[in-house]
Amino acid sequence: MFVRRAFFYWQVAAVVLLPLWVLIGWSVFGGQVWQFLLVMLACGVLALAMAAVGVLIWARKGVRATKTLSWLDVMMVALWHVSIIVLGFFTPAASLVAVAAVLLGLGAFWAAIYQLVRETRQRVQGVFDSFQYAAQMGASPQMAREPLAEGEYIVIETGRTAQK
Repeated sequence: MFVRRAFFYWQVAAVVLLPLWVLIGWSVFGGQVWQFLLVMLACGVLALAMAAVGVLIWARKGVRATKTLSWLDVMMVALWHVSIIVLGFFTPAASLVAVAAVLLGLGAFWAAIYQLVRETRQRVQGVFDSFQYAAQMGASPQMAREPLAEGEYIVIETGRTAQK
């Protein structure tokens, strides 16, 4: 529970910290000057992608209510964030790590959409089931014809006549 809740809060900080780490890593570990614009653009896209995945995860009512991510979310987000941290070191295998980060980001995105659709479908099905149950319990034709004669009624005159 602690890990899942920590990842819930970490997602907000990661939107700023991980792209910033990539920029710092680029400058510290030997980035070239002509790559600066490309790295800056990639960090902006990364921040937007991380925010989009975070919003999709947050959109689920179960996540908002408990402030915890599912284990699938934790796994996908952790792998994605680790690949971004490794990318910030700009090793000779940086292009391979960048491809892995993109694929893991897409995986996290689609996992978040899958879970959002599944949870929403279950909630909507529950509402339909409750409507169907209520309709079956209160839909007797005998009850619809018999007026209730319990208690007092207040009649409000509106000044309109009931003509057809």
